[in-house]
Amino acid sequence: MMSDTKSVSSNASGSSNKGSSTPANEPSGNIVPTSYMGDFMSFLKGILSFTGDLSSLTCPSFLLNGISLLEYGAHWNDYPHVLAEVTKATDSEERMKLVARWFVSTLYGSYNKRVAESNSGEKKPFNPILGEQFFATWDDPEFGETRFICEQVSHHPPVSALYFENAKAGIYGSGHFSQKSKFKGTSMKVVQEGRVTLRMKNTDEIYCLSLPNLNICSILSGKPFLEMSSTTFIRSSKGYTAEFQWHTKPMWYGEYHKFDGKIFRDSADVYAPNASSQDTIFTIKGKWVAESQITNVKTGEQEVFFDVNAQPSADISIKPVDEQSPLESRRVWQSVSEALTRADYDTASKEKTAIEEEQRALRKGRAEANVMWKPSMFVWIEDADDEDAVKGCYTYLYPAKDSIGNGSWVYKFSPNVKLPPPGNTPSASGTQTPSDAFSTAQSSVI
Repeated sequence: MMSDTKSVSSNASGSSNKGSSTPANEPSGNIVPTSYMGDFMSFLKGILSFTGDLSSLTCPSFLLNGISLLEYGAHWNDYPHVLAEVTKATDSEERMKLVARWFVSTLYGSYNKRVAESNSGEKKPFNPILGEQFFATWDDPEFGETRFICEQVSHHPPVSALYFENAKAGIYGSGHFSQKSKFKGTSMKVVQEGRVTLRMKNTDEIYCLSLPNLNICSILSGKPFLEMSSTTFIRSSKGYTAEFQWHTKPMWYGEYHKFDGKIFRDSADVYAPNASSQDTIFTIKGKWVAESQITNVKTGEQEVFFDVNAQPSADISIKPVDEQSPLESRRVWQSVSEALTRADYDTASKEKTAIEEEQRALRKGRAEANVMWKPSMFVWIEDADDEDAVKGCYTYLYPAKDSIGNGSWVYKFSPNVKLPPPGNTPSASGTQTPSDAFSTAQSSVI
């Protein structure tokens, strides 16, 4: 059932994976303008001595990339046909293999593409404002439209909730992510908290995914790039598990961006490393920025699992800024992004400060009026209140990956969501001017 990754959709852009020689180490370009080197050194001294979460620090404008963090979530749909093809599998084993393949397909765009294409270092995205929204779509000749929604559901701590679906294929997922960072040695370690839960119409199986940690390397040289680290899991409600180990390059030898993994069936209620209950079916290894292979343990047959360079990612479609609502990412940050494009860092800083001051005033006003802010498109569901299949999957994973937390942000109009009756506490919606980028009617996959 695993399709040839060289089958390219007709409207895919050939620019997204330029050059098969993805940078294996730090880029040649420096993200720090020469005239700002003194400011950069002062910033470094600050983060080296800071003991809290680095996301709370103000980042100099010349280190910003002009993109909201919400847009990063869209990379879950870089290869929409890889997501949709999961529904073609006829058994649980094959479905798990295709879900794992889709997950690997999301990583290059999320964590390496920006540096690989520009050959300059990774810069910091904007911290989304509370209630900020991002919408995007992708079209595929075979599978039709895939759509993506992301909303900032919390500011302290910062949490972004996301939803994606392909109605024609009948597959959809909700999730959330949050990042906590600290300086360790010569790199920044980013712990990603959150989860993604994947569902489809043609099976009652549910897939629960955890997120990798990140290491931002070469910060001191002004040429930062990302490596992934830690272990991530995908657990299906039918007892299948995919386990991935993301390897950082050792100091004196080895290669960057390598990983290995396995897919196994496990009847245990709780994960334990290399437990006797695990029946390994496939092993996987390779580079998540390039090519990986999967091997059938019983037959020894090996095939390409996913190859980043075999095809370009699909074209993303986003509304023009002047057609977006005041809370959509590119409109929120338009003035800052335009200043950054001109390398007018003083103006960028002023515009960014103005946005932040406005948000502080809004928070103060809500507090004084005793108004509780609520997201417009997502609702929090505790695992204890969720369906048994979801509860079972995350109970299995929690001992090994406590960063998944004990609940999920879920799109309000997902078929699986039963909204509680409204309470008596006055509340402010996440948006008073909702975008018509997508209807807020029930999900089309119902």
